[in-house]
Amino acid sequence: MMRCCFYGFISLMVLGLSCTKSPHDYEHHRTSYFRNIHNGSHNDSILVCATFNIQLGFPATKNPWDKNISGADDLQIERIAYMIRQVDADIVALQEVPRNRYNAVIKDFIEKLATRLDMNYAFGAHGYNDPEGIYPVHGEWGNAILSKYRIVGIENTEVSYVDQWQKRSILCALLEINDSFRLNAISYHYDNGLGEMNEAIGNTKLYLIRLNDPVVLMGDSNYQWDVKDFYAEFESEGLADADSTTLTGIDRILFTKNTFHCIQVLSWYDTINYTSDHPLNSCRLKIAGQ
Repeated sequence: MMRCCFYGFISLMVLGLSCTKSPHDYEHHRTSYFRNIHNGSHNDSILVCATFNIQLGFPATKNPWDKNISGADDLQIERIAYMIRQVDADIVALQEVPRNRYNAVIKDFIEKLATRLDMNYAFGAHGYNDPEGIYPVHGEWGNAILSKYRIVGIENTEVSYVDQWQKRSILCALLEINDSFRLNAISYHYDNGLGEMNEAIGNTKLYLIRLNDPVVLMGDSNYQWDVKDFYAEFESEGLADADSTTLTGIDRILFTKNTFHCIQVLSWYDTINYTSDHPLNSCRLKIAGQ
């Protein structure tokens, strides 16, 4: 079986941040990269994991798909960072992360957020999909991973496809917790169309079969039916759901049940600043035998 990432796969891409309209491969290209700010080892036996759909860096009161409204600014970075700090997260899966988008004030959003939090980071785009009516531009959106642990490598794998503007990927980051323990942190965001969702779930399960190290699968399922039915999709891959009652709705955290035990969960929807239209869901996972 293949690992989530191979040594030598690392490709930190030096990418321009201007919104030029030069020719680009909108069909196939998906920007993906990572950077380690820190490389230290840890002896943690408990991991705080969180998942948060940040609505492209826009508050819940603004529509990120309206090209006439701007967002993804410094204030939103501070609000998102504040929420992550409050749960003291070690590993964070983010969805709807903007990169170089037309109506984003900050083009390199994940870099600025990671710097504010002093965390390692990875980004993987679904593809190009800027606000309606201004194609083609170089605006991307996708998933990200923030981690206090060293990122060994990443894979950004397409799991569903409608057309060049509508496709979804999962971002897998292989994290080195310490010299003897690694895990695959995966951020996902499925479409809410039944066909696309079923395609994405099926391809995610095929991807999980390839992995040797334990998994923490976090993201926005967009699942419209009973949460327990969604969890059941991944039972065959040895995953457990952090909590099917306390954690809010479609934003889920699943993990390899033979490796981790969930000891606490938290769901926090910001009703003061309305930082996102999603809650931040988190849990504390105890590593078996440590």
